[in-house]
Amino acid sequence: MVEIAQDFTKGKTPATLYEQCLGCYVAKLNYNVQTLDSVQQLRYLPPGVLSDVYVMMSKHDELKDMLLEQLIDLSTFERLLRFDPVRLKLFRCLTALMSSGKLLSTQLQQNFTMRYRQKQDSTKFNKTATTEPSSSSSSNPLKKSPNIPTTPTMVDLFANASISTTVKDNDVYENSSVKTESPVVNDIDPDVIFEELPLDDFHFGLEVIDFGLRLGSFLSEAGWLADSVEILQCVASKLRNMPADKQHMLVRLDCLQRLLHSQSTLYSFKSAERTFDETVALLKELSQDNVPRALLAKIYTQFSAMYFARSEYDNSHMWSSIAMRHLEESTPERIAVDVLRQAAKACVVKRDFQRANLLISQATYRARKTFGAQHQKYADSLLDYGFFLLNVDSVYQSVIVYKDALEIRRNIFGNRNFHVAIAHEDLSYAYYVHEYSTGNFSCARKHVEKAIEIMEYLVPRNHLVLASAKRVKALLLEEIALDKLTDGGADEDGLLRQSEELHNFALKLSLEMFGEVNVQTAKHYGNLGRLYQTMNRFEEAERMHLKAIQIKTDLLGAYDYEVGLSIGHLASLYNYHMGKYREAESLYMRSIEISLRLFGKSYSGLEYDYLGLCHVYETRREFEKYLKYAIILENWQMLRGQNIAMNKTYAEASDDYSLEEVKYQFFNMCTQNSTTTATTDTGTIVHN
Repeated sequence: MVEIAQDFTKGKTPATLYEQCLGCYVAKLNYNVQTLDSVQQLRYLPPGVLSDVYVMMSKHDELKDMLLEQLIDLSTFERLLRFDPVRLKLFRCLTALMSSGKLLSTQLQQNFTMRYRQKQDSTKFNKTATTEPSSSSSSNPLKKSPNIPTTPTMVDLFANASISTTVKDNDVYENSSVKTESPVVNDIDPDVIFEELPLDDFHFGLEVIDFGLRLGSFLSEAGWLADSVEILQCVASKLRNMPADKQHMLVRLDCLQRLLHSQSTLYSFKSAERTFDETVALLKELSQDNVPRALLAKIYTQFSAMYFARSEYDNSHMWSSIAMRHLEESTPERIAVDVLRQAAKACVVKRDFQRANLLISQATYRARKTFGAQHQKYADSLLDYGFFLLNVDSVYQSVIVYKDALEIRRNIFGNRNFHVAIAHEDLSYAYYVHEYSTGNFSCARKHVEKAIEIMEYLVPRNHLVLASAKRVKALLLEEIALDKLTDGGADEDGLLRQSEELHNFALKLSLEMFGEVNVQTAKHYGNLGRLYQTMNRFEEAERMHLKAIQIKTDLLGAYDYEVGLSIGHLASLYNYHMGKYREAESLYMRSIEISLRLFGKSYSGLEYDYLGLCHVYETRREFEKYLKYAIILENWQMLRGQNIAMNKTYAEASDDYSLEEVKYQFFNMCTQNSTTTATTDTGTIVHN
């Protein structure tokens, strides 16, 4: 009672009786003889209560070893995983343990694969030694506890399956995989083909598949992607030799789309391509009419995400549009949000901003309404919303959105997590764009260095996701060095040399992963072109810019934003450093035309083109043309000031459209890229 009174005095909400009881119990936990039996009995508590105990334990360093011992027990973890309301609490427990070096994710993966093999080996032994069936599945430690509410997977729909397995080689630990801190169980003999389980092991096989799908997806959501891939590949190998009937094939499709998601997010493209090919072949064999529309929407969204990660934007856009066609009112909200998010990103890179605005606004609205403002699904939607805002030149808004997304992810996953690192990088780049004109890159540098620090802990040093973060850092170092040189100083810290090393590192990986003809590779050429211009290596700069323009034009067309960006950079090189004024004039005109088509008259990038033209005409003493563009620049400054004033805050969509209404608008909307300007304070696109 005294503590409750103190809480009231301090303005805190007093703990409930339930919370006080849990607190007292956890405070007395230790490994002495008196409490050992009590600790062992914990796992029999209802999952809601048990998860609360575990969350409290995760806050005490001296209890983390005990908590780890509890959670690496697969039967305990499965009970909790099947009870969806405690999912966020499981994330927090996982975060607390992983942050303390207690490798729960890796140990769960190892225990799952080892348990899977042990059961198979035991089955083979029993079939060889006796004609009697092996021990009853009632003793199976993975067996579901009765009366536990569950979140259904595809497996729940098909109770009449028989199980046989093939274990094949596992390639997740190629260059593009997340490293673990302890030895990986990766020694399964690829040539062993396990025989079909006897009938009394039927339920065990189903439970392994079901739990594996849940566990693999959970670890993927939590950011431990390599362990997720290990588990899902294990399940996929088990499903591969099942009878080729409709039920088994649907379960296999569900597994493959989950696996493809983890592989693509991890940039494990060789593995992802094999999974993609297997999924396409299975779809052809099964025919779409036999696949639930919600599952098809998930599959095609993963296809789109894979191509998006590979910067193959035409294919990404095509598959996301196909996924949109399979949405219906009965589609689970979690799937609908993911489909809308991915389709929005695909529209952004195709500069179809009107459709992108519709989709991402609905995705963020639905995610917040359904899952709440502190859910990872809402944070995912915010990151994609920030990507949209940045690309439609609402840079200030994008910074705000990215900050919100980062904060939510940190609250859920902690500080040392793959998803958190990505959010740091995204925010850093938004700060870089926002502060480009001021030269104050302190916030951008802080966040990108944090992203690199996390990634270097989690992934190999030649991983593509690390190269992406280093590219952003290289851009920042170049601008910081350039500001020093402009102010009459010197690059004492060798920032330009560091920037060149980082850019070449990123280019090398991009060439190895994607080849020469790829948007990412072209971007790296363009970045090197700008850097060489700063370093007074003008011929090299010209060669890099010309490469970037050629690749981007071939892939994206003559009027894409990326093409305009590279054209503007080459124009600047010709204008300010190489004295090719007529070539510069022509390039500036092309860049302006692209910007006006895509963003309208208040687009921020137009400033550099107008200033460049003024410099060209002043140098050539063409004063009439100089005056014309000086007036245009002045008008731009007025429009830009009005636009910035409108965009100091952001608001999400509040229109509660049905999915059918969203689909109708999406497929009947006329593309108006050429007249799109920027977002207003309501977050909607303004068209002239």
